[in-house]
Amino acid sequence: MYARLAPAFLSTLLASALTAQQGPPPKVQWFPAAALADGKTWQPLLDRATLTIGRYRLAAGATDGQQPHDRDEVYCVLTGKAKFTAAGETRDVGPGDCVFVAADAAHHFHDVVEDLDLMVFFSSARAATGGMIEGPAPTAQTPYPETSPRGATRIFYWFGPDSAGQVAIDHGQPRWDRRYEAFLQKPGAKRWRCGENFWTTLDTNMPLELGGVEVPVGLYYVVLQHREQGLELVLLDPAKVRARRLDAYEAGKTDGGIVVPLQKAAAAVPAQRLAFELQVDRERKDCGVLRLRFGPHELSCDVVMHPDH
Repeated sequence: MYARLAPAFLSTLLASALTAQQGPPPKVQWFPAAALADGKTWQPLLDRATLTIGRYRLAAGATDGQQPHDRDEVYCVLTGKAKFTAAGETRDVGPGDCVFVAADAAHHFHDVVEDLDLMVFFSSARAATGGMIEGPAPTAQTPYPETSPRGATRIFYWFGPDSAGQVAIDHGQPRWDRRYEAFLQKPGAKRWRCGENFWTTLDTNMPLELGGVEVPVGLYYVVLQHREQGLELVLLDPAKVRARRLDAYEAGKTDGGIVVPLQKAAAAVPAQRLAFELQVDRERKDCGVLRLRFGPHELSCDVVMHPDH
């Protein structure tokens, strides 16, 4: 399908690129029925970093020549009747039916007895192996190939033609689960890796103050702990962690580090996955906020940066 519909996708991508040059995309985008009247087999509607939407049509008796896709997708049948075969299973589909197809799964419509009109939603989320979740208990030397997606946030400064400093956080993106609630609500001795799979890292080439605590230039592994005084980020020296060959899964075995107090509040918008965000005060420019959003919670601390002027 992609190969056959490449020109349509290319035009959509070009339009998206032009929109990006003009400013951020709109928060809400409408697709009135009149705009969906295009009779083409594939009509691209939306192509964002997180989601692609299009209209797919097959006339009665037509052949569906699409190939497996590299993204998860959902088909929603608006009108028409046909058969749909995916992963070796065939079912009749008609108005109101929806079907999810995972990335790389072979699938196609056939025996189209009435003109078929579908909305198609492509996810831009990348599949993940799950690290140690989908494997045997680590009682022996066992490799765990990992392809899970990661998130990042960064602030950087320019001074004349040169960089004046930057701070960046790279982290895993675990999905919110109510089991995290106990850790966030009740103090305990255990530390959490504050991410998923490999260590969450904070890398800065300029001095910082996080929550009033000085953070020298360097690279740190980041964990979260909950003490009687509240939730705290802990920045660990990677050299010490490497010397003990600790995986991030073993964050509870770490000790020491730079302790940064956090403020806890209800998130304005619940986060289905852990999200770090660095924001700059546009007036002062060297101050900002670090926010962690996870489920219904938001953790934050003030950030003061000292770029090279």
